Amino acid sequence: MVDPNVRPSAALLKEVKLLQTFTDQELAQLVQLGNGARYEAHANVVIEGEMSWGLYLILEGVVGIFKTNKLTGENYDVGQLRKGSFFGEMSLVDNNPRSATVKALTDCTLFYISKETFYDYLNRSKDTKLKFFESCIRTIVNRLRELDDNYVISQYQLWKIALKKEAA
Repeated sequence: MVDPNVRPSAALLKEVKLLQTFTDQELAQLVQLGNGARYEAHANVVIEGEMSWGLYLILEGVVGIFKTNKLTGENYDVGQLRKGSFFGEMSLVDNNPRSATVKALTDCTLFYISKETFYDYLNRSKDTKLKFFESCIRTIVNRLRELDDNYVISQYQLWKIALKKEAA
């Protein structure tokens, strides 16, 4: 899994939305702090509920995000991420267990930076730290808005079906 030969360029990291406000020099430093890893298709990268913290950047491949319904125990496919995407940013903000399972859907190459290493890096510069957390907030707010929209649409559809059945 861990592959020391996998090291993204600063230019590639610049394409990652979460890191777009970083300077080339900041990204060049960040590249030196993480570890590359290769995952075969169908391998779990992180498992919902596990106590691990760190940021993953997708360099190649596609991963699936799966969430467990806490009432039924069923797993649901909630999305896919591709090259240039990231996951694990929530683990950089809090100390809670992983909120979803991430599984490689294809062979994947990822770049991982542990929470401890990332925080040491951010603490070197208040400006870099501020830029990162502002970017994190924007990402989380966008996901919340999307979730909100999806919830409203799903509730509308459920009510529409319920009212049709009631009328019949």
